[in-house]
Amino acid sequence: MSKYRTPAAYALAVLLLLVVVVLTTPNGATRARWSAAGQAEVPALTVGVVGFDVAGTGSSATLTNASGFGIRYRPVQISVLDGGAPVAPPAGLRLAYRTGTDCSAPESPATWAAVAPGGSAAVAVPGSTRAPLERDRPAKLCLTVSTDDVADDALRLLAGRPLQVVTQVEATTLDGGSWSATRSWTMPFTVDLPPVTAPMPPVPADAAQCRAADNTAALRWTWSGASGAPAVTEWQVLVRPRGSTGAPTLVKRVPGAATRDIPLTATDLRRIAGYEKNQEYEALVRAVLGPGTGHHVDSAYAWTIKIAGASDNIDCEGLPS
Repeated sequence: MSKYRTPAAYALAVLLLLVVVVLTTPNGATRARWSAAGQAEVPALTVGVVGFDVAGTGSSATLTNASGFGIRYRPVQISVLDGGAPVAPPAGLRLAYRTGTDCSAPESPATWAAVAPGGSAAVAVPGSTRAPLERDRPAKLCLTVSTDDVADDALRLLAGRPLQVVTQVEATTLDGGSWSATRSWTMPFTVDLPPVTAPMPPVPADAAQCRAADNTAALRWTWSGASGAPAVTEWQVLVRPRGSTGAPTLVKRVPGAATRDIPLTATDLRRIAGYEKNQEYEALVRAVLGPGTGHHVDSAYAWTIKIAGASDNIDCEGLPS
């Protein structure tokens, strides 16, 4: 009894089986490409970035550490700007930095100090001491600027100008790391004029004269100068009602010339207190020192001036010494 077979289908099946065996059997000409994948969590890595911020208000600044580690800081360099343009701090300018909650107190010891050598736009802060700054625990840094050791001539070049003292503050890691960050803090600063010796105040007699003619008084005075002061650029006369304790009012001004002479009329004086019969005034002279210093020297009240009745005639005399 014979069985029915399909020779072509049988032969094809045998051929496919042989191909699979050859391809899946390792030998010298084939390589296995087996692989496996999986996930594993590792601890968070700290990147070498110092989170450091300096926020200044006036003569003090608040320092903040937002890093994931402790840092140390110190001021490293100072520069002075005038309207955004760098200027060389005058020789002898002293800058002192203090830390702590009461750092604005001048009696507290300075942690860092620098003295401007003159002629250099940037001043390095000497020393290597750094103060620690913990994470999320802000600290205060205060700056005091002293002009006590600056020459008067150098001060006058900067007097009255709104300057900016810019401090570069550098922070580094606590334990041997090399990461660092630098931030700047700008403090406004105005240089005061050095003190001057006031001139001898005008006194009665030849030093302070007053000559009246009809409704005009001519005030004259001598000028003994002020020690170390610049030249006088303008003379001013300021007047107030006699017996008043208020500030005087500027009534006349003339250029700073050798003729120290200013006329005052009844109309000039009426502008101060309005129309009153028999009104008396007291006057002083002001020497404006300059140019552009904004400084002046006042005399004592040297004259009394009286408007007599409704005639606007003026009488004047020096105040008793």
